[in-house]
Amino acid sequence: MKTLFRNTGYKLFTKQEKNSKKISFSYIKNPDGTVRWFWNSDSAKPLFLKFYNAATPKAKLFEVLVKTVFALRLQKIVFKKEVLYYAKNSEPVFNIENDWAIFTGTVGPNNKALLFSGGYFYKIAETDSAKKLITTENRNLRKIISGNVLQVPEASMINENILKLSDISKGGMRENSFTKIHAEALKMISVHHERSVKISEWKYFQSVKEQFLIIEDERIPKNIIRKIKAILRHTNEEENIKVAFSHGDFTSWNCYIKNGKLAVYDWELSSTEKPKAFDFFHFIIQNGILIQKKSWKEIYAEIEEKNKITFRFSEEDLQKYLKYYLLTNTLSYLTIYAAQEEWHLQIHWLLKTWNEALNIILKNYSTERELVILDTFDALYHTDYAALKFHSEEPEKLKLNSDIDLIISSENAQKLVSYLSGHSLVKKVSTVKKSFMQTVRIITLQNEILNLDLIHQVKWKHIQIMEVSKILENRRKNRFGVYKVSEKDTARFIDLFYSLNDAEIPETYEKFVSEHLKSNKITDRELTIKTLKMKNENRGFSYFKNIVHYLKDSFAEKGFIITFSGVDGAGKSTVISEVSELIEKRYRRPVKVLRHRPSLLPILSVWTKGKEKAHEDAVNSLPRQGNNKNSLSSLLRFGYYYTDYILGQFVIYTKYVLRGKIVLYDRYYFDFIADARRSNIQLPKSVTETGYHFLMKPEFNFFLYAAPEKILSRKKELSYHSICDLTSEYSSLFSKLERKNQRVKYLAIENNDLDVTLGTIMNTIIAQR
Repeated sequence: MKTLFRNTGYKLFTKQEKNSKKISFSYIKNPDGTVRWFWNSDSAKPLFLKFYNAATPKAKLFEVLVKTVFALRLQKIVFKKEVLYYAKNSEPVFNIENDWAIFTGTVGPNNKALLFSGGYFYKIAETDSAKKLITTENRNLRKIISGNVLQVPEASMINENILKLSDISKGGMRENSFTKIHAEALKMISVHHERSVKISEWKYFQSVKEQFLIIEDERIPKNIIRKIKAILRHTNEEENIKVAFSHGDFTSWNCYIKNGKLAVYDWELSSTEKPKAFDFFHFIIQNGILIQKKSWKEIYAEIEEKNKITFRFSEEDLQKYLKYYLLTNTLSYLTIYAAQEEWHLQIHWLLKTWNEALNIILKNYSTERELVILDTFDALYHTDYAALKFHSEEPEKLKLNSDIDLIISSENAQKLVSYLSGHSLVKKVSTVKKSFMQTVRIITLQNEILNLDLIHQVKWKHIQIMEVSKILENRRKNRFGVYKVSEKDTARFIDLFYSLNDAEIPETYEKFVSEHLKSNKITDRELTIKTLKMKNENRGFSYFKNIVHYLKDSFAEKGFIITFSGVDGAGKSTVISEVSELIEKRYRRPVKVLRHRPSLLPILSVWTKGKEKAHEDAVNSLPRQGNNKNSLSSLLRFGYYYTDYILGQFVIYTKYVLRGKIVLYDRYYFDFIADARRSNIQLPKSVTETGYHFLMKPEFNFFLYAAPEKILSRKKELSYHSICDLTSEYSSLFSKLERKNQRVKYLAIENNDLDVTLGTIMNTIIAQR
């Protein structure tokens, strides 16, 4: 503060000095305790509001409250004060005893204080880089002429430290949204010095790139650095780009709308070297992050919309100029942030959004799943977490069937889920909360799956087996910026997990566990369980609470039922086998495969032939060979099997669905409607159709069919005409059921290409689950 006033012609003292006078300063602090604004306590007006962007409802309320305090003349009571003494050092820039206010500026190497007094703003620079910026602003303002759309302040240098600017905000108002007035002003600004330049000869770009490549700052998340380097590697430097004059910090807080014009302040970062439309992107992105707290998904939607009233870029050019805005802006600010000793909260907001925005470029080289993995770890970079049993390669190289287990507090887990839910590459986030963890299934726009287990208590059944606080205390950061559970804690977890489950440690882990635990491996499972139960977190009331939570967790996520129908030879068995594996490994849900019925009741022939003989005959006999023509016999047979469905559905629901399993039926009740002969039943279709109304409806029903020639090449049990008739019956049935019940999926799939069939099935499940 003393340096600031020295530059304006005054000396400050904490005690009375010769020829000094007393003055009282009132002030408001930043959240970190540093002074944000201060002013002459005798001021009758809240001039410091000249520096305040009352953009949000909360900010507007603050502005109203401040004005009310001053109107009631309560400012000396409400705001904190400090008494100092001053004397003139040279010819003063302003009268310290009159109305004035000072904004101390944003922390960083380019920091400048801003003084408002006597109808003028004064930028006061204290560092060499800040002095260069105000000199640049003065020079550039002399080149820009106010016109029908744009108004700029008059500028003059008081000395090398102070730039004087006229007040063009009077009678104007700030507008957070990007309007037609902003668009017209930008078009007027950007026509100056527009030219085409080859990337390799673009001095500004090459300069910020070189500065970026030598940054060494552990505070910057690793993956944003890796992303930028990947983009730079893929950049064709023989490509041409248009550069033009830009304001450099064109934001809502630097603009006022007045009398149909846009009054624009703060031209210190103006340049003729920025990519075309730099100011356009900057306004929407900075405003979206810092004022409106939007996600990148929302910000990009606004960019696409506002492009229609500004530059009207084609989609290709919009992507191109957005790329070079993101690169130049991010590279420049990363260099500034690396030189900045303390980071304010907004830097973290900016980095997170810029990081996600870079995916616009990177999705040409990486999968959406890989990019979401990178963003997940960068979003957690300044958070207490530790990845359990995570590989040591680049994080995005996680295998398709692998998930990510994170030791993390429930509060931080919820913040991560909230971030991922708004991620621009994420279509859907499903969560299941348990007492000790939260499972998260992320579906990308391209239907890729990423599973996270966010663990806040390490448990085996109802017993807590390790302390999360100690695991986090021992964590280690690898060269990709991923915090991992220490090797010793990982070995302990593996040993406990397999030993308590009474299973052998897999060969892939055996050597690792032996090396890190040595003689501390579990040798007596029962003794280990007994020892764990003696710990405070597993005793007394905690024990009963853990039991209740364990039972409740067993029913935390419901499963669902999928049926597969079709004639023999349509490929059901292969599809069911593949779908079962995909659900277990990629969708990470346990699967139970059933054939045709719940099978609570045995097949009818068991009662006459015995169990073994009946099943042997069933396996060896061909389908649709029964010759039952008797209606009464058919009704009895159907009644027997229908009873199995009616009673068995409750058993299946309780035993499997309620406990989170996915039940796959190889054939289902639909056979009784479309192909009753297969079960040696001959009844009117209306009878069997009516029976379906009283059954629980499986959530997904797939009818697989193929050309008769293809089916006959696989199996010859059916005739060509039988295949055609049955395919028609099933198709009609599924179409009818689809029309009657929109909440249940009935889908016919021509099974010619296994990959296409599997993709259709999994995408259907993912879309609804």
